[in-house]
Amino acid sequence: MGERVRASADLGPEPAAAAAPATRSAARLLALSVVADGRAGVPAAGQVARLAGRLELAGVWWREPPLTGPPAADLAELLGVLGSESGPAAAGLIVDSGRLPAVPGIPAGYRTVRGFPIRLAVSCQGQLAEPWPGVLAELRDALGGGLALPSVTDAGQLAGAAAAAIFVPVLPDRDLDAAVGSGAAAAAGRPVLVEVAVSVGRTSAEARARADGEELFAATGHPRDQGLFGTLEECQAAAARLLHAGATELVCYLPRSHDLPDVLAQLRAISVGAGVLRPGEPPSAAPPPPAGWGGRGGRRPGAG
Repeated sequence: MGERVRASADLGPEPAAAAAPATRSAARLLALSVVADGRAGVPAAGQVARLAGRLELAGVWWREPPLTGPPAADLAELLGVLGSESGPAAAGLIVDSGRLPAVPGIPAGYRTVRGFPIRLAVSCQGQLAEPWPGVLAELRDALGGGLALPSVTDAGQLAGAAAAAIFVPVLPDRDLDAAVGSGAAAAAGRPVLVEVAVSVGRTSAEARARADGEELFAATGHPRDQGLFGTLEECQAAAARLLHAGATELVCYLPRSHDLPDVLAQLRAISVGAGVLRPGEPPSAAPPPPAGWGGRGGRRPGAG
């Protein structure tokens, strides 16, 4: 157990630890994690966490404040639900350094959940020098997870053990490939976590229908430009491009969908396919779903 917990201090439990530095020559998995929809309540976030764990995604995140929806009424409760429901996937918190959440509700007891730390990712547009702002320092100390900084932070500020990874935040107008490249350069072998918008469908039309009019994508930018968009094969190719550019984990924002379990299952297929696909090569076959997983005529998690 000790080895597993030490590995999770940087990226979370084993699925995320599979995301190796970009210099590794062998084929590897690209870790994919998901951000819980800020418009949903705590029970819905818990369901996303359970599905993420069952599908062996890298983790589930909460962004505070959310890009859409109200701030969490009780951030400690929400993180506790994510952490307790997501195993073996890691729970994480994304905060904006310019809009930091209140800390009093996060006691030191949330430092680890089921033996794994809650990861902390900080989105800041500019340098974040020591000493850390008081609220952010309290979050870092309370959560105890590997701290990730965005690629726009000057590389000189990343020296030392404070930054376990580089975090590339989503922006509607960013050059995604350039942002990943600069993040990988600043990482110097550390993991690179990249926020992306995702709309995947059985057909391009289905992916388009999910993305059109989605409130969330007004904040993130359209998945076509800021992430993964289209069929499973098209998303695999886009993910492979980001993997070879230096990303080790994609932190995914998904549109609201009544068939979320199937969408999350497609994320797992994207992760597996991207790890063996070189840009320009034909897509790999999708892996089989976990035993007992839904599909047409099948049973889904939680079905009676």
